[in-house]
Amino acid sequence: MSGQALSGLKVVEWSDFVSGPYCGKLLADLGAEVIKVERPGTGDKARSYGPFPQDIPHPEKSGLFLYLNTNKLGVTLDVRTATGAQILSKLVEQADVLVENNPPREVEELGFAYKRLSEINPRLVMASITPFGQTGPYRDYRSCDLISFNASGLAFVNPSDGVEDPEGQPPLKGPGHQGDFVAGLSGAVATMAAVLTSRVTGSGQHVDVSEQEALASIMRSYLGLHAIEAMTWKRLKGSIPGMVSDKYHCADGMVYLLCGQDRFWAQWMKAMGDPDWAQNELFQDRISRRENWDAAKAMIEEWTRERTVEEVVRTADASRVPCRPINTVKALANSELAAARDYFVDVDHKEAGTVKYPVGPFKLSQTPWRVQRPAPLLGEHNEEVYCNRLGYTRQELTVMRAGGVI
Repeated sequence: MSGQALSGLKVVEWSDFVSGPYCGKLLADLGAEVIKVERPGTGDKARSYGPFPQDIPHPEKSGLFLYLNTNKLGVTLDVRTATGAQILSKLVEQADVLVENNPPREVEELGFAYKRLSEINPRLVMASITPFGQTGPYRDYRSCDLISFNASGLAFVNPSDGVEDPEGQPPLKGPGHQGDFVAGLSGAVATMAAVLTSRVTGSGQHVDVSEQEALASIMRSYLGLHAIEAMTWKRLKGSIPGMVSDKYHCADGMVYLLCGQDRFWAQWMKAMGDPDWAQNELFQDRISRRENWDAAKAMIEEWTRERTVEEVVRTADASRVPCRPINTVKALANSELAAARDYFVDVDHKEAGTVKYPVGPFKLSQTPWRVQRPAPLLGEHNEEVYCNRLGYTRQELTVMRAGGVI
């Protein structure tokens, strides 16, 4: 993968599901050589998660797995066996980075604590991504995205734009695996900082990522309010009053329109043709609109419901009023903006066929993001890695396969 930002960086990914693999993916897609270690037989847990084509489960066709593991070499290895542990140690000895998201106690019991691995490879950067970090009373607790979202406090303030019954409606987790992705992103950033330090000092270090803290870090405004004023954010009933910044139905979808400030309000009323109701004293200033917000929204929505999303957005753009469509996944995938930015690329996979992948959320002008290979089949690169790099013979691989080591 010459010519990319991280060409020459060697990474071993001993991770499962989302957080560790996403960290590894970010490095691999920028040119690092990432060797993904999976369990023999079943492989990464993400292989059993959809979406699947035609909703038919298949270990080589999981949309989640295919996305998370582009550009990686894939091997199978049972690290609980003596031979498997020896092989992982050899891989680590040759690596710059080890990415893992296993329970801390399990890592230690298997003999792969950072202290020992740093003796094998002093320049090693070991990134450990866990629910609650390597220290503290929760270090050995297992978790999932749902628990992390609630433990971080983020679920409590979600949705932040109001609910019908703040006391009765429970906290809300974000869709998908957002906590795992945020933790993986945090891991990749911290890992590269440690790699840069290693290049200067010749010494590696242990990167300790807590998913709870990674999620909490994206709600710092709430934490800051509490730290400064002992203020606890509470969800509001209904939408935020006075803002007139909300979701509006159109003839063929929805938009989010922000016209709370007096300037935007005047511009939006003009765009709507200065309706008679807008002259009512109930809507003459921000304070009165705050008190009569439900009525104001209803009037605006009468207008938007008679027009398409495109018409409303075009009108708002011409009036310099903030407004954008509330995209479905399909709308985003087929949007003019995504096409203009080349946000999706087609990648051929031996089992899944041609799959459309989102690319990186950034562009590097000299060392671009690109897909060099699709996600690996289970154990696809066993021979390449174990024979060509570690010196095992094909006969030894046959024995290890029969013994369940690979």
